[in-house]
Amino acid sequence: MSDLGREWEKIRKKVEDQAAAHLQAGELQAAADKLDQLASLWERHANSAASRKIEQARKSRARYYREEATRLRSGEVSAPDANGEAVQTKPRPSGGAGKAGGAKKGGGSKDENEVDKVVTGLIHHSNITWDKIGGLETTKREIKYALGISLAQMPEGVQLAGWRNMLFYGPPGTGKTLLAAATSQALKSGEHKPAVFFNVKVSSVMSKYFGESTKIVSELYGSARDMSPAVIFLDEFEALVGSRGEGDTGTERRILSTILSELDGLSEKGREDIYVLTIAATNRPWDLDPAVLSRFDKKILIPLPDEVTRRAILEIHLSKKGFELECDLNDVVALTEGLSGRELESLSKEVTNRMVAEANADIPSLVDQGLDAVRGYKVKVRALTFADFERAREQVNPVTSSEDMQKYFDWRDAIES
Repeated sequence: MSDLGREWEKIRKKVEDQAAAHLQAGELQAAADKLDQLASLWERHANSAASRKIEQARKSRARYYREEATRLRSGEVSAPDANGEAVQTKPRPSGGAGKAGGAKKGGGSKDENEVDKVVTGLIHHSNITWDKIGGLETTKREIKYALGISLAQMPEGVQLAGWRNMLFYGPPGTGKTLLAAATSQALKSGEHKPAVFFNVKVSSVMSKYFGESTKIVSELYGSARDMSPAVIFLDEFEALVGSRGEGDTGTERRILSTILSELDGLSEKGREDIYVLTIAATNRPWDLDPAVLSRFDKKILIPLPDEVTRRAILEIHLSKKGFELECDLNDVVALTEGLSGRELESLSKEVTNRMVAEANADIPSLVDQGLDAVRGYKVKVRALTFADFERAREQVNPVTSSEDMQKYFDWRDAIES
């Protein structure tokens, strides 16, 4: 054992003994604080693990101590009885975290296998490229620069900290997911090695696997390191790490502690062979916990599309899909002021589907004639008029007002000042 390892073991033993002494004395709150300290020690120890198996085992110990601390605070563990016998006088790791820090034999416990399945289900291979995103050229350039400078070789003797955590914030439907997917595609290292993109809808994971969330977060980052380079996209991020309050549960505190540890990236320090980029997205940046917000050294506002961006988005959904316009596209761009990218897509679908339905009113009767009749029919289309767009515009109501958008600008100015 190295001197560093011996020092860590000495500290761990001291804190463990202190926790046991507080528990024996019936000082449950003090014991819980020491167990939280033990959990933090094991989390930091996991970051220096030589293998994923050891990392998982050490994080399993950390989770155990967090859970025991929560049980003490909630009153699930009582103080010593009249005979002086405590329920538990010394914290003991359970499950697969034995003395040697190894995992269980036989491929892991049922819970671990379930967590693996959840994380595997979050893996996507993106085919979204930068040219499939209309406009946002300044934003795309900013992301590309941050990505490139983090991966490029530095001159000999020069050390420059790159970006590994980015926060995309802005109104709903402005393209945050598409930008994250395109970023992962940019990490593609060869024709036959697709980019790894973990697409995590935080609210879904939290609601369905609330009790397992800390395990999922740890395994998510461990898998991303194994598959490096990789992008972890955390959508609806405020659901995971909103501002802390008195009503927070022990589980929420553990989730916050876990995500902070992963965002610090201690497991990747000094490892040039590992690159895991975290992109978090939120529509409510002002709700994020300040401790989490400070971990994001790159914060990028994705605003409602301007005229140039709206034109590019409309071209993607109209002219590039074969539809002709009988009106000036500039008039359509002006008509759609205030709409998000998603709302522009909805408007394009509304106007094209309505036109096709009007031009092909006989299709239902063809279906009655049988499959051959339908397959032999060629769909009719006509050029789209400005009146078509005006009718469709009445069906698409913008989610974000100009006052809402100003709130994002104000928040950006506040954090940059």
